[in-house]
Amino acid sequence: MSARAPARRPAPRRCPAGIVVPPRIPGDTARVVLIGAPGPLRSAIARRLRASTALVACLDTPRHLRHILSSAYAPHSGSGLAGTAVVFLAVPQPPGLARRLRFRYRPSSLPGDFEQAAMTARSRGAARVVVLSSVFCYDGSQQPLSPGSPTTAAAETSYATAAEHAARLFTSVGGHSVILRLGWAYSRDESITSRVLAGARRGWRLVDGDPAAWLAMIAQSDAASAVLPALAVPPGTYNITDGRPVTQATLNARLGAAARMPLFPLDGDHWGRQGILFGRSRMIADATFSDLTGWQPRQPRAAEAMASMLAAPG
Repeated sequence: MSARAPARRPAPRRCPAGIVVPPRIPGDTARVVLIGAPGPLRSAIARRLRASTALVACLDTPRHLRHILSSAYAPHSGSGLAGTAVVFLAVPQPPGLARRLRFRYRPSSLPGDFEQAAMTARSRGAARVVVLSSVFCYDGSQQPLSPGSPTTAAAETSYATAAEHAARLFTSVGGHSVILRLGWAYSRDESITSRVLAGARRGWRLVDGDPAAWLAMIAQSDAASAVLPALAVPPGTYNITDGRPVTQATLNARLGAAARMPLFPLDGDHWGRQGILFGRSRMIADATFSDLTGWQPRQPRAAEAMASMLAAPG
């Protein structure tokens, strides 16, 4: 008798308007809705959620939440969102003039979209909101930084600011919210990482703030792995980094050695000393989330990992 081939799990079905409805997982697993622009981090998070939760949907924007609550998607959303956790992914955007001009002169509807999504989710029974925010929100005026340190609003972190506000609103109407402020979630495919590495290959130094300024970093795979424990951690704001911040001088030295050439400043104000991303010192070695959940980063040497990416072909 021939061995029976293992049953294949059905592939997720893509629906209109940027919605992916995954196959339901039987049992008492947590129900989750993931909202965030498509990209490598969202893909990594979705893989983990599909493996361990009943992932109801992956949505490209907050305004798409209403679609999974409409009659067309009712079979996939079950009884509203009762007991569901909603995960907002709000990663920082690379600096750019167009983004800054829109932020300054044409306030977008993004804050309203996050706010409406949070309120809709709560009204339909969602129990928890988890926001993946960014340590780039901190203004760098206090060292070391903690979740209570001052933050600032900027074009590059407008998604994070809007999502964090929505989480606070969700709490005000009786829900639980968890904010995970991620360090620079680097990976070969991440947009900021790829630009920094591309610049280094040409001899340019995009990380060009104070050489003694600290960078809080985390491997993208480690950032994705923090989402599952966030579904059960006590509500609050947590810093999620590798726990070993490096100075900008250290990172640039590793990149220069990997590129086999000295790196020179690009004179781009949006990236360098005046830029929101790399112009300020962010010393973070907060282990509160790890202490509460047992989560630990598996890749603690960010500068060496970045240098390896630069040295590797392709």
